[in-house]
Amino acid sequence: MPRQRHTTVCREGWYYLLVLGIVFVGAMARDVNLLLILSGLLVGPLVFSWWMVGRTLRGLCVQRKVPQTVCAGDLLVASITLSNTRRRLGSWAVVVDERLQRETDHGREEPIRPAVLFPYVPAGESRKGVYRGRLTRRGRYRLGPLRLSTRFPFGLLCRTITMGQTDTLMVYPRLGRLTRHWATRHHESLASTHRRQRRHGPEGDFYGVRQWRAGDSRRWIHWRSSARLGQLVVRQFEQPLNRDVAVLLELWQPAQPTPEELDNVELAVSFAATVVADLCRQGGGNLLLGTTGTPSQCTSGPASVALLQDAMQRLALAEAQTTDRLPELIDLALGDIESGTEIVVVSSRPVDLTDSARFESLWADPSRRTLTRRIRCVDTSDNQLDDYFRTD
Repeated sequence: MPRQRHTTVCREGWYYLLVLGIVFVGAMARDVNLLLILSGLLVGPLVFSWWMVGRTLRGLCVQRKVPQTVCAGDLLVASITLSNTRRRLGSWAVVVDERLQRETDHGREEPIRPAVLFPYVPAGESRKGVYRGRLTRRGRYRLGPLRLSTRFPFGLLCRTITMGQTDTLMVYPRLGRLTRHWATRHHESLASTHRRQRRHGPEGDFYGVRQWRAGDSRRWIHWRSSARLGQLVVRQFEQPLNRDVAVLLELWQPAQPTPEELDNVELAVSFAATVVADLCRQGGGNLLLGTTGTPSQCTSGPASVALLQDAMQRLALAEAQTTDRLPELIDLALGDIESGTEIVVVSSRPVDLTDSARFESLWADPSRRTLTRRIRCVDTSDNQLDDYFRTD
């Protein structure tokens, strides 16, 4: 995008032109030479302003440096560097501003216009300035184009140069804090899964032997050690604890949502993002994140920083739906997870898994029906969410 330049008359300039016009008309009507000379003198500052505003912005280069990502509500610090490439003549009173708008707003809200003032940039040198702010809404934001303007020296005319430098900024959901109650429930769920896995037999890594007890299978007997010890001993296995977790997020809102319902959707996204971030920091297992949409999508992999970035980006762009897509999301997730995976359903409305009409495919399959006991549903519209989650 090429540079666009234009010069406009400021409000003070229009007042100045009005005075100049009155003086000139009076000089011509009354044939007063002194007034005619005065009107000529008044033209001088206008001509000098027109020349100076053009010279001030000539040879200027600007660069922007912003972080690629930031969480909603966190401090955003953007750095602006203004360079004067001329050998002579510095630049005075240059304002650098830009347009910052959320891509999905589609003109529904006025864009933010941060600006930085550079009082003086000497010839052949650079100056750096910053602007700070907080973006409270998640999503992808578009920054730019950058615009340079000056009214130096008299404030009568304004010269503006628009540059085609644009960037994108991803604003992640706001992260909160999980309470000790949530951690206790999570560990209890993992422990119950571990106990269920032990009933299926000695799957795991062999690490020793123990004395044979009634009920042990003969296939577990370690005959060589039994012959050496003179008594029956059986192999002992270390049962691996499955720490896999699936987080399924349903964002639902009515066709005409109230402000409370909109806030509840953002609360659901924030809670799901906090759970995902906590699991990725702990590591040691696989994580699946599913979100309702058109269509519903799932992201899975080992809990790590790389997966966290992908998951946070998906949550930042997740939009609420007016249709019920949770059954579709559960069917999609159950096809991707392994047995023993803890399933957490986060929804902006109450979820009743015993509703066979709503979750028809889940109850029609006996093997999947048993999985409902391992699904934990969290309704963010319920006040009991305070037991698990804090936004401060």
